[in-house]
Amino acid sequence: MKPPANLSEQDMKTRRQTTDRNLQAGPRYVLRRELGFWQLRFEGKEAVFKHELGALYVACLLLDPPRQPIHGVALALKARAKPGGIVEQRSLRLEDVATVRALWRRQRELEQVLEDENEIEPVKAEALRELEEVIAFLRKSPWRARDGAERCVRAGAAAIKRLHAHLAAAADAEGRPHAVLQGFAQHLHEYLLVPSGRGGGFARGWCAANYPGCFTYEPPRGVVWRNGAGL
Repeated sequence: MKPPANLSEQDMKTRRQTTDRNLQAGPRYVLRRELGFWQLRFEGKEAVFKHELGALYVACLLLDPPRQPIHGVALALKARAKPGGIVEQRSLRLEDVATVRALWRRQRELEQVLEDENEIEPVKAEALRELEEVIAFLRKSPWRARDGAERCVRAGAAAIKRLHAHLAAAADAEGRPHAVLQGFAQHLHEYLLVPSGRGGGFARGWCAANYPGCFTYEPPRGVVWRNGAGL
């Protein structure tokens, strides 16, 4: 919108200065979902990008950085817990995933005991009893299917990488590289994909080695994301 014709050059300069101060005073990192797209403020500069599933995962990690890497299943459930985006904290934690993994290992051990022809019957009977308890617990667990959990992790990683690729290739109305969106893509690569072991590098891929199937976000000092405030 054009400024009123009766505004003097000094008035226009004052308005620009006021706008600049407001931008500087407001949050520099903002992410908010709208109908079919996301509003972004990155390093104080604004842009929009189309909604896709990977944006939900990214928003969960940026707006609520996990203290410990979060398993892909827990991230997916958290992202989809409420229609429209960011959700409340849930009780699905890394410790829960570790417990289920331990039960999967125990299930395999007990099955091997039952298949061992040289094992005595009292031991097999005890193994069968414990196995029934383990299976009953796993049936109630969100991670009850090991292959399903692995598929969920792969799908989440693919969705985040797809979003990153779209942002990294974003162009402005004149067809030039979009500085804000491409800058955001670089931020996601350095502080989300690489620490999660999914950025094509190994220097900071500790998460993949120590927390397989998990995602994390390690923002640099001073970077705090807000959910729509100031936009």
